[in-house]
Amino acid sequence: MSGMRDVAKHAHVALSTVSAVLNNSNKYVSAEIRRQVLTAAGDLGYVLLNKRRYTQKNIAVVLPIITSSFFSNVLTGIEETISNDKNYLLFFNSNYSFEKEQMYLKTLRKQFLTGIILDSICPPDLENDYLSWLEKEFVHNNIPVLVLERKLESDKIHCIYLDNYTSARKAAQHLIDLGHRKIAHILGNSHMRHSFERLEGYKRTLIENDIPFDQELIQQGDFTAASGYLAARKLLDIRGDFTALFSSNDQMAIGAIKALRTTGRSLPRDCAIVGFDNLSISTLIDPALSTINVPTFLMGRMAAKIILNVNAGRDQPYSNKLDSNLIIRRSSDINAINEWDLMGW
Repeated sequence: MSGMRDVAKHAHVALSTVSAVLNNSNKYVSAEIRRQVLTAAGDLGYVLLNKRRYTQKNIAVVLPIITSSFFSNVLTGIEETISNDKNYLLFFNSNYSFEKEQMYLKTLRKQFLTGIILDSICPPDLENDYLSWLEKEFVHNNIPVLVLERKLESDKIHCIYLDNYTSARKAAQHLIDLGHRKIAHILGNSHMRHSFERLEGYKRTLIENDIPFDQELIQQGDFTAASGYLAARKLLDIRGDFTALFSSNDQMAIGAIKALRTTGRSLPRDCAIVGFDNLSISTLIDPALSTINVPTFLMGRMAAKIILNVNAGRDQPYSNKLDSNLIIRRSSDINAINEWDLMGW
């Protein structure tokens, strides 16, 4: 009886190639070589018998930090969508470490995957090389890759992104329309491109309203509430005359509110604040936080659907934009509705 070695010899290929083709592994094999192997197996009457085929479908998700309600909402959207298609979720938490993210992905090369959903913290200057590596290691092996929160110019890797620049302009313009001229800003994680896109939107809006850009009114954060608290304390020490603040996310905005209150300032009378993301907890603080709404659950569902559709052979757009809108609450406007949201946190 013929075996795999006989098929390999007959097809003039390596034994590992025959194994990859007949076991339907995720190893890349060209269409021509695959045809040679299947023809050789047919000529010799070889059939893969009594061998358990690995058919479990796994989708890997790599996110910066799951303890953030932003990413937990994204993950919930992914999980609810893929569970209906009998897929399993492999989740990895990079903890804002690019080195750890890369380590996870190198490990995933050895796994049987049907797709990867990645919210990368790759520094902008390394992005092109990193995307090329993802294409080589995964896309070329028929494993679709989708990147969250980055607009990519690629016809190989899918992306879902938000117009951070325009969204930041909405936030800054809202504060200007309320009469504020000294508007501080807390910048997000320096490895994330959207931190700088939001900064640029803030700066451009100031300039277009004849408000000079003041570097002293900018402080660095890292998207955590603690960093927002420390950034606000620095702002108060350096330039305590600001009357409004735009934070690159809600968590830092909440930290900033804590810092302002320790100095006896009230919102929005002494300082108006706008955040970014519209996390559920932002409605539970008092006053509720004005913020840019990011549909995180929808982002997760959309990402999962794209991966599933690609695996089913259906064409999907590579670039996918999510809409956002400004939600005005009493942290910036005393006349706004101070709504509560007890769901999703």
